[in-house]
Amino acid sequence: MKKKVLAAILISGLAIATVASANWNGQRGYGNCSQMQMQGMQNLDPAIQEKVKQFHMDNQPIFKEMAMKRAEKRALMQGTNIDPKVVAQVTGELFDLRTTLRLKAEAAGVAQYVGPMARGCNGMGGHNGHGGSGRHHGRMMN
Repeated sequence: MKKKVLAAILISGLAIATVASANWNGQRGYGNCSQMQMQGMQNLDPAIQEKVKQFHMDNQPIFKEMAMKRAEKRALMQGTNIDPKVVAQVTGELFDLRTTLRLKAEAAGVAQYVGPMARGCNGMGGHNGHGGSGRHHGRMMN
């Protein structure tokens, strides 16, 4: 009887661990946010689509710098000798870049179509824009 209970517990634990690790993509759920946004853009007015495309083209250097900072932060966090001050500095730089991008999006009138606030991006706007906490857990354009 004890062997059957122990076997059931071990199998259940293994099943739970498998399911939990299957959902982990190593990037904390950033997943395919931009792909989902682009699919959602197909439903927008052509003039708005053009504004969003122009915003992305105009701010490509910021998007690139954010991608580089995310990669740098990931590399720092995966190292064996993590320096909290360096990680904090890179995190602060990412925050500043997100803030700059958010302000530019607001000024360009495309804030609701860019970043996790956009519909279908599972961010602060929630799953498909229906509220609740999404996978970004309140991060802006990270």
